[in-house]
Amino acid sequence: MRRRTLPGVLAAAAVLVAAPHAGAASTDGAAASRAAAWLAANSRTAPAGQQADAIVALRAAGRSRAFLRGRATALARTAPAYATTAGAAAKVAMAAVASGRNPAAFGGVDYLRRITNRYAAGRYGATAWDQALSLLALRAAGRTVPPAAVRATLAARGSGGWSFDLRPRSRDAVDTTAIVVEALVASGVRRSDRRLAAGTRWMLAQRNRAGGVATAGGGAPTDANSTAGAIRALRATGRRPPASMRAALRSLQAPNGSVRYSRAAAGSPLLATNDALIAFSGRWLPVR
Repeated sequence: MRRRTLPGVLAAAAVLVAAPHAGAASTDGAAASRAAAWLAANSRTAPAGQQADAIVALRAAGRSRAFLRGRATALARTAPAYATTAGAAAKVAMAAVASGRNPAAFGGVDYLRRITNRYAAGRYGATAWDQALSLLALRAAGRTVPPAAVRATLAARGSGGWSFDLRPRSRDAVDTTAIVVEALVASGVRRSDRRLAAGTRWMLAQRNRAGGVATAGGGAPTDANSTAGAIRALRATGRRPPASMRAALRSLQAPNGSVRYSRAAAGSPLLATNDALIAFSGRWLPVR
């Protein structure tokens, strides 16, 4: 059966499975191994949203579905109360897919319907994260993204990238831009699309002297979540992340394998390690 696409915007097929990046250095592989070991040992009792992220990250790092089975079962019990927004439901749906479960019947709940129930006029939920995560979850589940949602997302780009509230006049953010780029590529937007190219150029222009990026951009000190997101987004568009950017992310990894938010602040090592592990593993979203 053919997919309907937007001429000149949507490609004939979306990227569903993110294969390991052929150019990933062994140093990234070692970082991935340490991060995966730490995450596996320290996320067993994480709250639903972080557990969903951990399942996806561990799958990206090569953990088997059998390894993830107990986590998925536990998530299915706690997810209904958590997944009350489009973005939260999308996280759970992606975790279900990563663990080999059906997101439309995960613990008796249809999380894809929870996503689509929050769709109106090209938008899922209230923020760019709701939008991007919803697009990623739908594609992970093999569903077609409405062309209107793709158009609305592309039209929301600001002067450089995308903002948290998905409004062109709001301040662009690196981490938001990164996940929107992943979502648009997954939804079928051509990697050569001029708006994706402009967004990734803007993202790269925000690097600091060490090669990393921060949420607010402008050469601010490296934060793990934004840098990991930028690495993943570049790979999603078929570009090789700069070695200095990868090194900047590795510099935030502690000897025990966890990843700090930044040099100045530990933040949540669980959140930072979830994001960094996918990047260390040479992968990007969605992970099937």
